[in-house]
Amino acid sequence: MPVSRPETPTHAGAMIRHRRKCVGMLQSELAQRVGVCGATVSRWERGRELITFERREQIAEALGLDPARLLEPGAVVLPVEDRRILEGYHSLPPSERAAIRDLLGLRVFSGERASC
Repeated sequence: MPVSRPETPTHAGAMIRHRRKCVGMLQSELAQRVGVCGATVSRWERGRELITFERREQIAEALGLDPARLLEPGAVVLPVEDRRILEGYHSLPPSERAAIRDLLGLRVFSGERASC
């Protein structure tokens, strides 16, 4: 069951809303891409529901963001070499990113239930 709390804007929620509007995406479109309902995206953006790390990665991919931009309370500073590796990974087509995750033994939780 989702964790609901009083409305408090968060760094991640504000970043999601800003980026979603910049790319011209509706809440319902983002919701469909990450496997939740539109109300869940609204709660994330308003800071009323916590976002799991797995969902943050899916949201970042859907919005074309570096996942580190969605971490709380602020940005993560990475060494230049690590940033290049991440930028290279995120510039790959989804099928190639999936192949790399498979090679590394990382799982994607695509069967996760919607949080509505």
